[in-house]
Amino acid sequence: MHTTQRILFLAAALAGLSACATALEPGTEKIKVVTTQQIEHSCVSLGMISTEQKLGTNRPANAMNKAMNEIARRGGNGVHVIANNYDWAEGATVTVQALRCEL
Repeated sequence: MHTTQRILFLAAALAGLSACATALEPGTEKIKVVTTQQIEHSCVSLGMISTEQKLGTNRPANAMNKAMNEIARRGGNGVHVIANNYDWAEGATVTVQALRCEL
């Protein structure tokens, strides 16, 4: 493979990885991290959300962005992180509770 071909191949591979990025959608800017005490006193659960990101350069952030987007779609304004896992080979997973709170 010639140098030019290698450069083009690497550029295409990097472009493919960056295409996996998950952007935050409108409404996510209103979502706040909520403590257990806040949940008990001023929040209503909108359900659990579990997301994963197997590819890309920033898998943990992309998994969290997917969860935040789903919270916004459900009309939530709070998030309580239940679990997050990252494995280089397997990717990242996030489990959160979506909440609507009086903050």
